[in-house]
Amino acid sequence: MKMIREHSNIREYVVPGTFGDNEVRVTSFPPKEPNEVQVVLLHGVHSSANMGENNKFRFLSELLSGRGYAPWLVETSRKVRNRNDFSNDVPLWIREAFSGKTFAQEQQDVFNAISEISGEMPDRPIWIWGFSLGGIIALSAAADNIKRNAGEGSPLPERIILSGTGLVAYKEVEERMMSLPVLSTLRSEIDTDMLAHVKAKGLISFRGSCDEIFSEESCLGVLREASIPESEKHYFVIEGADHSFRSRYGKADPGVMEEMVGLLARTWS
Repeated sequence: MKMIREHSNIREYVVPGTFGDNEVRVTSFPPKEPNEVQVVLLHGVHSSANMGENNKFRFLSELLSGRGYAPWLVETSRKVRNRNDFSNDVPLWIREAFSGKTFAQEQQDVFNAISEISGEMPDRPIWIWGFSLGGIIALSAAADNIKRNAGEGSPLPERIILSGTGLVAYKEVEERMMSLPVLSTLRSEIDTDMLAHVKAKGLISFRGSCDEIFSEESCLGVLREASIPESEKHYFVIEGADHSFRSRYGKADPGVMEEMVGLLARTWS
């Protein structure tokens, strides 16, 4: 990885990407008292994971660091990165940043990053925590796809955490979103039996009870189909949380992230 900046022990690197600026931005956040576990954080579709003041992954990294984990934020390649300049015009942001990008390119961006991260600290286990589509990519990374796409020396992740990841979205959401960049090629480019080949020591799935994208049955379907022993699968409902895990019952609530990190630490202490 090529380091491009460092501030207060937080380092930002660039890994080769597949689209747009051809850069995958990877940020390392130092743990306060290391527990040897690296947690790779993957954003959802058309989203960002960086140290911006209001970015939820910055807050999540701080929570994880406080418990001894070493977080790595992965932000995939895109044409533009100035998300804040688009205000609330989400369609314009998606068009300007991701028009023409495929799921396979998004997936490969992540695989490139994980391969580089594993090379930095090869003796430390990697857990991958993916939000929404990032969860699908995390699962694919645990289904031998890392080895197929990044070389036989690349490790599989030890554990997988999902937040708001389901099999199929609500009908109205599917109709609205599945023609968008990245999502439009998802079903043609991902292995249909991918979940049957997942290899990991454990799987945690979080769902907000107010998730507006995936139903509970859709999220539970992922757990059922993942080829991990039932005793190593864990499902938690975060009461009142939305799909993004930013809000509880419509109001911004950092306690949502704190609750997930607390459950993670108690489950895999």
